[in-house]
Amino acid sequence: MEAMGVMDRLYSFIVIRGFKVWISYRTQVALNLASWSLPVFIYYFIGIALGSGAASLRGSYVAFVTVGLAFQGYFSSSITTLAGRIRNEELIGTLEYDIAAPLNPISFMMYSSTWGLAINSINALMTLLIGLGLGVRYHVNWVSWLLVMLLYLVSIIGLNLIAGATVLIVKQGNPVALFASVASNLLGGTVFPVTVLPKALTDISYAIPLTWALDGFRSSMLDAASPASLIKDLVSLALLSAIYLAVGVYLTYFAFGKIMREGSVQQY
Repeated sequence: MEAMGVMDRLYSFIVIRGFKVWISYRTQVALNLASWSLPVFIYYFIGIALGSGAASLRGSYVAFVTVGLAFQGYFSSSITTLAGRIRNEELIGTLEYDIAAPLNPISFMMYSSTWGLAINSINALMTLLIGLGLGVRYHVNWVSWLLVMLLYLVSIIGLNLIAGATVLIVKQGNPVALFASVASNLLGGTVFPVTVLPKALTDISYAIPLTWALDGFRSSMLDAASPASLIKDLVSLALLSAIYLAVGVYLTYFAFGKIMREGSVQQY
């Protein structure tokens, strides 16, 4: 029997194991939708309070936050989604069957990451549409946006691999998810510029792909910035993506080799 094609596998991981399970829990769907939309309104009113009646300032802040909230979910939520799935597979005893599937470790981890990326794409679209309704006007350079998005996704895949490998090794606890949460809420420039942070924290933020990605997204979506004007963001993202991906691939093979040698696949 021929091996499943790429599209068949994507359908299995995104639609069958992801969307159909998610949509079957209506309360969870409602909570997800609320958690995606409420922050936009909260920061909208914060922008009004800080704006002191200056419409241009309010609009600028709302646009800044809307783009930040739309794309930070890829960095934080998708990582916890993959790590949570692996942890759940350990607890219910199905991880061994997943590992026995005709997929190498990298393919298994990457396909398992697809639902997290898919659901955060829904989150991003919903957030951007709410921002549009609140007065945000997008002026998009699609070439610039696509370059930033591709490099950003490579870095996310690298972080997903690191997070998944960490869960396989330590079983309980996920320091990578904690790092992603702190980075997205404090160091990534989601709701305020990283330049307002103390210098030491600002320097740390420049080692996080989210910082450069959000800067690139804002420039390409709000100012229609050209790729040439985003060269610093693109080069920084490319370097960080290469580092994160290389570390992720190494840790994935190391983690799978470790649990197979030790016979600890079923341990949780």
